[in-house]
Amino acid sequence: MEKIHFIKEAKRSMHGIIWQFLLQGFLLIALGVLVVMYPELLILFFAFTFIMIGIGSLIAAYKIRRFTKKFDVFFDLFG
Repeated sequence: MEKIHFIKEAKRSMHGIIWQFLLQGFLLIALGVLVVMYPELLILFFAFTFIMIGIGSLIAAYKIRRFTKKFDVFFDLFG
């Protein structure tokens, strides 16, 4: 039963990461189009990109750490 819960949790965690990357990708594409139309936004574009990448990296690191803790429990059970 624990194994099934582990697999469901892994799928849910990966689903969240996929949506995060999709949202980040669409936002960056939209900002890229705006920069082509308004070159003076380039500085804001870089600042926003760095902020988004930083936030995304922190969220991904947290989710990966949470997932690896559950993975360690899995190996302790079936190790």
